[in-house]
Amino acid sequence: MREIDLSIVAYQPDFALLRQLLSSLAEPLDPPARLNVLIHDNSPDPEVTARLKALPELQPGGAFTRIDVQHSGANVGFGCGHNANAARGTAPLFFVLNQDCILEPGAIAILLGHVATDPANVAAWELRQIPYEHPKAYDPVTMETPWTSGAATLYRRAAYDDANGYDEHFFMYGEDVDLSWRLRAKGWKLRYVPRAGIVHRTYSTPDEVKPRQAAGGVFASLSLRARFGSPGRIAEGFAMLFAELTRRRSYPGRRRSLLAAYLRYLWHAPHFLLTRVKANEHFRPHFAGWGYEIRREGAFHELRSWRDVPVRATPLVSILIRTVNRQALLREALASCANQTWPNLEVVVIEDGPAFSRAVVDEFRDRLNIRYKATGERVGRAHAGNLAMAEARGEWLNFLDDDDLFFADHVEVLVESVQRTGLKGAYSLAWETHTEFVDASRAVYEEVLHVTRHQQRFDRLILWHHNYLPIQAVLFHRSLFEKLGGFAEDMDQLEDWNLWTRYTLENDFVLVEKTTSKYRVPAAARVAAERQALLDRAYEDALERQRALALTLSPRAISEMADAYVRSQAVMMVTRNDLRRFVGSHKWLASIASWRQPAKEWLRRRRIVR
Repeated sequence: MREIDLSIVAYQPDFALLRQLLSSLAEPLDPPARLNVLIHDNSPDPEVTARLKALPELQPGGAFTRIDVQHSGANVGFGCGHNANAARGTAPLFFVLNQDCILEPGAIAILLGHVATDPANVAAWELRQIPYEHPKAYDPVTMETPWTSGAATLYRRAAYDDANGYDEHFFMYGEDVDLSWRLRAKGWKLRYVPRAGIVHRTYSTPDEVKPRQAAGGVFASLSLRARFGSPGRIAEGFAMLFAELTRRRSYPGRRRSLLAAYLRYLWHAPHFLLTRVKANEHFRPHFAGWGYEIRREGAFHELRSWRDVPVRATPLVSILIRTVNRQALLREALASCANQTWPNLEVVVIEDGPAFSRAVVDEFRDRLNIRYKATGERVGRAHAGNLAMAEARGEWLNFLDDDDLFFADHVEVLVESVQRTGLKGAYSLAWETHTEFVDASRAVYEEVLHVTRHQQRFDRLILWHHNYLPIQAVLFHRSLFEKLGGFAEDMDQLEDWNLWTRYTLENDFVLVEKTTSKYRVPAAARVAAERQALLDRAYEDALERQRALALTLSPRAISEMADAYVRSQAVMMVTRNDLRRFVGSHKWLASIASWRQPAKEWLRRRRIVR
């Protein structure tokens, strides 16, 4: 039977919220596990510790095998508190949790499943935060992440001890990045497990400015640069701090708190400089401003908890993959499907030609509801896509090219969007990933650059001019295929643009402003130019096909579309109506305007103006 030490550092806790956390931890497990609750209370008042010990959830005979609540006597900080809990624990798994989070149903069982199947060099498994997922990018195939959050991460005890736990020179903020980087430098791997989640309502409003977090972030960044960064990165940190001090105040006492963080850093700098960690084959630090990773857009896209919606509609979604003898890339695409958080999914793979990829598909039969069909002879991309749509059983359909990838929340985010809006299609932001292939047959490549090429809100006129819907970014209702048909089978390029044009003549789609997928384009200039030449030739053909399409619109609808199009293309546009509304809303401007016509008449009578 598995045993886990549950580590909670408390400070003036919200007891109602803490009881919800303990109740979520106490939910039945299958298979069962021994759970030990270790609480280190940093509250100054020992009465808080006494109240913690008296909680009904922490009484003997309940769900927890062992209960140990200690009072520190002072607020010693986040990392120090967890280290104290680790010293009192003995279980092979050490689960670090914030006092203000609540586990999603089945989270521990999902984590234990990963512990059982992941390689022994995986040190930690991070849970997804709800409603706001941390936007750091991760590998959608391996689910490796650059660092794991201290809000909710399960550590392998051997790895935690190998790194000597959290560095207690961090009081709060940054200690989780530091521990993650030290683990990676020792060769340990870190995993992100978005199917296991916590509700962690740390922001009262999106983009909320937190004074303590701002100051803690400055100290953390300077300290991490001192330990892991080059002299140039250290100097960059000082320059960033100077820039922050010259910016407009975003909260009272901002400059004072940032200067205090800087002085605190100077006091601790010798410790970090004397314990420097060098980059190696396993680890290279990444500094991006005040962050430590490449970030996906959509940090404040709100995710729903399964506890908030007890009866949640989960329609079947079909992922449609066309492939042509590219097994290694197909394997990665399928892995990104297997990692999806959406619970009701099927994958339809159509191979254009002989059944080269059957063995790869068979590898995923225990992880995916998957079907495979090979055409035997080459029939073309468009025909293969139509076969995939005909084979699909899902209410919602989504294409994925065999060299593209989904992030784990892709399907979930799009389905929730169409459920919320009632529309028949949704699309999200996607990374255009410039890729240099070393060996495509083994999926050996380097991702050189990520660009969010399209951030266009739905607009028909713009879509008629050029395609801003990457094929893998779009989820659409199967009724569109049943009513309007599939790809034009005599097209081999831009067949998806033609499809979206027909599907949106009478149906609106909605943009979800979160990066949930990535599609590859060649990084090499010569290959990119050849690819663009093919698209340019196909563009003229696609335009001619648009001439055959017809749409019935009222004059007013056409006027509104044109107005929206012009606005979207202009840096600044002021119409006559805009000017009238602006003038009418200011009394002194309106009074001046009221004299315009009488003055003009007076001048005309005197033949000063015509």
